[in-house]
Parts: sequence; C-alpha cells; structure tokens
Amino acid sequence: MEKAPLLTVIIPVYNSEKTVQNTALSVIEQPNSDMIQLLLIDDGSTDGSTAILDTLANTYNNVSVYHKENGGVSSARNYGIEIALGKYIAFLDSDDWWSTGFFTDDLVAELSQNQSADLYCFSYQKVSPNKKWIKPLCVKPGVHIYDEPALSHIVRQPHCAFLYLREYLNSHGFRYLPTKVWEDVPFSQMCCTFAKSITCIDRVFFSYYMSYNSCMHTTSSVNKFMEHYRSEYLAAKIYESNGVVYDIDRTIVSLIGECLKDISIENSYGFVKKLISGPEFNLLNHSSVQPWNYLQADVSLWRERPFLAYFKCRIKGIPKYIKRALHAFRFTRSLADIIQYRYIEKWSNA
Repeated sequence: MEKAPLLTVIIPVYNSEKTVQNTALSVIEQPNSDMIQLLLIDDGSTDGSTAILDTLANTYNNVSVYHKENGGVSSARNYGIEIALGKYIAFLDSDDWWSTGFFTDDLVAELSQNQSADLYCFSYQKVSPNKKWIKPLCVKPGVHIYDEPALSHIVRQPHCAFLYLREYLNSHGFRYLPTKVWEDVPFSQMCCTFAKSITCIDRVFFSYYMSYNSCMHTTSSVNKFMEHYRSEYLAAKIYESNGVVYDIDRTIVSLIGECLKDISIENSYGFVKKLISGPEFNLLNHSSVQPWNYLQADVSLWRERPFLAYFKCRIKGIPKYIKRALHAFRFTRSLADIIQYRYIEKWSNA
C-alpha cells in the first residue's frame, strides 16, 4: 500500500476453502476499502484455502497473504498483530463476515481523529448454521473514559466486535493466549480492563456464523474445561502483574459449576466422579470458596450430593440429547434448527 492504512483486518485461516473467499470479500468490498489493509494468515492449511488466498492477494493491492506452519489460531492472530500497519486492528474469523457498508465515511472520520479511543466496540449478530435465523446482540452506545485499570470496564462482546488501537495493544503487549479454545475472551477482556477509553457504537459490525464444524462445537466438554481452566490461570498472572486484583479461586469454582453440566451430559457418572477427584477440582472438593451467585446452588449440590447433581444435569440435558440426535443426520438438521432457534431461543428469521 502507498500510504499507511487506517485499519488492518486480520483473518486467520485453516482449511476454510468453502468460506474464506466470502469472508475476505466482505472486507474488500467495503466503502473506503483503500484505507484497509487485509492480512490473510494461512495457518498451515492442507485444503484449497492456500490457492484462494494467493489469488486474492494477487488480485487486490491491499490484501497480503502469509503462509506459516500450523500453530493454532492464537499464533496466527498474534503474527498478524506483529506485522499490522493500521492505526487500528480488527479480527475476523474465516467463516464470519462483515456487514455490508460498515466502514462508512463517518466511521473513517471518527477513527482518524487524534483523540480517538483505545477501543471501539460494536453490535453484532449471530447466524444459525442454516442461515435462516439471526440474533442481534447490541451494545449501549456511549463513550467511557477511565482513570485506572479495573475488571468493571469489560464490555461483554466477542473479540471480533472490537477495533483495537494498535499502539495500545503494543504498549501493553496484549496478545492472544496459547490455548486451543477460550483464547479470544481473555484477550478482549484484558483490552477492556486497561483501556483509558472505550467507545460503544450500536451498529452491526459482523455476522457470527454458528458453524456445526467450529472448534467450540466439536471439542469435547472435558477438553474445553481443561483449556478454559488453563487460560484463566494465564490471564490471572497478567492481571496480577499489572496490579489488578483477579479472584482466580472464585472464577475457577464458577467455571467448574458451568462446565460440569456439559461434562455430565457427555460422560458416565464413574468418569465424572474420577474426573472431579483430580487436582483441577480441588477448589470444589476442599474449599468453601463460593462461585458467582447464579451458580451457588449447583456448586453446593456437587459438594454435598454429587450423584444427585450428576443426575440433575442428565435430566436437564435431555433437550441436548434430542438436538444432537437430530444434528447427526443432514435431513433432520433443519428440524433441529427450527426447534432450537424458533421455539427455544426465539431468534428472528434472517
């Protein structure tokens, strides 16, 4: 690019040949796209993604592709941060897409000003696997200015709903955690905690596609727990080294209360009983630490009557069993989506 871009968009790519071109074009075809640097980070793809990325880079002047050995999505995003040139940085997953006409003149003017915010946060929408149902998740618009770091600053939107001031990321050394899942939430939360200013704009930024094949949907509940457990301790060290009090014990007990629901649905009581005797569950078995309020009854039951807690989870999990059975076959997936998104979660039609 002839001049420094206003915004760098980083898309990590691994075996995404069916979706990545649509994702990239949703950025390339924005208004003011000449002010956007698009970095496509090929994380060791083994399908046709590599050829698609190379074609995009050869076609558009503001698109660059980098091929690297497979190291996971965190390493791909962190690599993109290191080579980004934009004043701001945005992230987009390779099966999601930007809203048409998002990068407007007024947003360009806002980002170009000298006193622009450390973070901009936007609304977004979830899209069902068959793309027939949507759920907008909006932020309350406003400008928030802070004097010192605090966990109360966190805006609970996903990491792709933010624009990050590159100078801010680099001055604090913020990077994604080296975990296979739950690497994105700690990143955006840390960025919110230490930001001096966050501007929230109620404009739909991107669509989050609820793919059947995403890591969050295919990773076992036990592995999700272990990676989440690891990420919380990694994040706690960063917070504490920067003088922010992080109640790690209460966080871990709450995590246990949350994750035991899905772990119980997927596994036998014998397996769960053995699992909760392990070191990761010490705070459940050998402490009186209380979780966040809405989990206190569940955690107390696990401490006092674990089999009853397990049985309760299994009963509550019956709708999930039915949903998984319907999702197992292509010709019944539409029925599962209708039940899930029209009657249970009550999403609107796309």
